[in-house]
Amino acid sequence: MTEARPASTVVLLRPGPIGPEVLLTLRPDSMAFGGGLHVFPGGRVDAADGDPRILERTPGGDAARVAAIRELFEEAGVLLAVLPSGQSVASDARLPAELPRLRAALVAGELDLATILEQHDLWLPTDQLVPIARWQTPRAYPRRFDARFFAVEMPAGAILDLDPGEVAGHAWLTPAAGLARMAAGEVQLWPPTSCTLQRLERAVDIGTIRDGLVLVDGLPFGRDVIDDGLTRLTGGKAFGPAGRPANTILVGQDRVVVVDPGDTDEDFIDLIEAEAAARGGRIAAIALTHVDPGHASGSVVLQERTGAPIFAGPGGAASLSWAVTEIGDGATVDLGDVRLLAISTPGHRPDHLAFQLPDATILSGDALTDRPTLVLPPRGNDQAARDSRDRIAALRPARIVPGHGPVMRGSAV
Repeated sequence: MTEARPASTVVLLRPGPIGPEVLLTLRPDSMAFGGGLHVFPGGRVDAADGDPRILERTPGGDAARVAAIRELFEEAGVLLAVLPSGQSVASDARLPAELPRLRAALVAGELDLATILEQHDLWLPTDQLVPIARWQTPRAYPRRFDARFFAVEMPAGAILDLDPGEVAGHAWLTPAAGLARMAAGEVQLWPPTSCTLQRLERAVDIGTIRDGLVLVDGLPFGRDVIDDGLTRLTGGKAFGPAGRPANTILVGQDRVVVVDPGDTDEDFIDLIEAEAAARGGRIAAIALTHVDPGHASGSVVLQERTGAPIFAGPGGAASLSWAVTEIGDGATVDLGDVRLLAISTPGHRPDHLAFQLPDATILSGDALTDRPTLVLPPRGNDQAARDSRDRIAALRPARIVPGHGPVMRGSAV
């Protein structure tokens, strides 16, 4: 197994007429890794990114954040740095004219970042970088990265100057527009890119991202056996709001259906497979209550490992950069021991489904969320969410396993 190399990715944002826009760059077809894909700027963490001369100029920073700033400068010509006064380099009277020369020398290896910072008395405001995702290349791949994704706002006055050796084109798009172009076949996106765009769809500014989209990282894995053939797992690096890891549900004994594998961490995917194997079974299908990253992102990793098909609600495939089969109200997922009946429950998203088991258990996803702030444009609808809640109540469930938190009695609806 090839060890994953640390990497950093920068989601650069700027204000737009209808909301924040993100920079997507097109990798040249000639590139061995990801050629022809639209991506965020980024690359591997180098040993020099941990240079003490740099870290002493990055209060609270680390090599991953330094790499993010360096890669953004090398690829896009945007240097996220400040003078001792706190003034941005981009708004300084003299330094912007120097940036193309400094960037060229850095890329050519004639200067290192530590020397640039020392010569011009610059500091790196690494606290402006907001960690919003972490993805590892699957273990089966010969070239692997462990990439941390940071969101940051483009400094006022900064000028984009893309490196033609690494960038064949670019676009500033709202996250929703980027996903729409992917659905139309106009751009190709990696799963990490499409999932990150999904997370940012509801962000109105960098403050929203900082307050509600910081990566959940380092929480312990959890396991709760609800009864024979029904187990709830929680991951440690879920993509939901901070402190709100999502539930992954395993249904069945011999032919297991996995519902909402939202955590991409390889150790968590190991846990899912081990849980199925401990029952003497195998993973036969993957079902998604909806395609938000906190519920769906791990499905691509699990599918690559097991070959199990993925099922999602109507229109859900348009937000994903991997293959799923869409199902609607009243459809059944019957590849496992236990049949799952799909119940259309739009509101949180139009593609949202709940799943009813033969024993009157409802897997409700986010249809019963107690946090209405999660039901927001462009995908959410408050009235539809209330109607879906009423529909679940009318089914008189014996118990409810929600997308977040503990099992509830059916009377709690």
